[in-house]
Amino acid sequence: MLKPYGILVLLILFSYQLSAQKNIETQNLLWTRYLLKFKVSEKWTPFFDVEERLYMFPFRQHQFIPSLGANYKLDKSFSLTASMMYFEMVLPQDPYSEDRFIYQELRPQVALNFKHSIDQHWSFLSRFKLEWRYKNRPDEMKYTFSNYRIRMRMGIKYKLNDKWDAKILEEIHFNIGKKVLRNVFDQNRLSAGLNYNINTNFSLETGYLYWFQQRSTGIDFYSRNIVYFTLKQNLKFY
Repeated sequence: MLKPYGILVLLILFSYQLSAQKNIETQNLLWTRYLLKFKVSEKWTPFFDVEERLYMFPFRQHQFIPSLGANYKLDKSFSLTASMMYFEMVLPQDPYSEDRFIYQELRPQVALNFKHSIDQHWSFLSRFKLEWRYKNRPDEMKYTFSNYRIRMRMGIKYKLNDKWDAKILEEIHFNIGKKVLRNVFDQNRLSAGLNYNINTNFSLETGYLYWFQQRSTGIDFYSRNIVYFTLKQNLKFY
């Protein structure tokens, strides 16, 4: 398992080098999320996911992201996920701006997920996700295809006991398409979280996420410090 850990370290170092660039604007955000899973069989798990993202200073909306999808378990290590996400963002991305308007996207997504249990405590996690981005700009009345986006995530999870577990995740996003000129690298996310299993149906996760994102100019960046809370609910039907 040294090779996956080595790749994870390289991704984190790459993140650090990117964050050393100039023209960086720092923002602080709060993310709240609710994830509802419907376990209909050993293989199939449909889900509903909704996330509200807010600026903290001043306190106002940044993004609203609901999605519907399903996960199919291939074996004990691999699974496939397909979903449709609606993405809404308040522009400009300036919490102090008085002029505001809404930017929207539809994002069909597919993902290949991998989890390997190293021992009774440690697990290695990875995910490869592909998104199709259909954008509805404020001056348009329809969604048009813009570009693809590739998301690569790796991480490690440590199970403390039956109630608590912790994880560290690193994810890099890349834009691909004819319209992508200056920001092939889209963003990088590095997070550390702690999960508490309330009971068999509910769990609560909280943590810190560092979000470094390139702006459309290609030379300006956002550096975001995020505190997040996620409530997870599982409903079993078999």
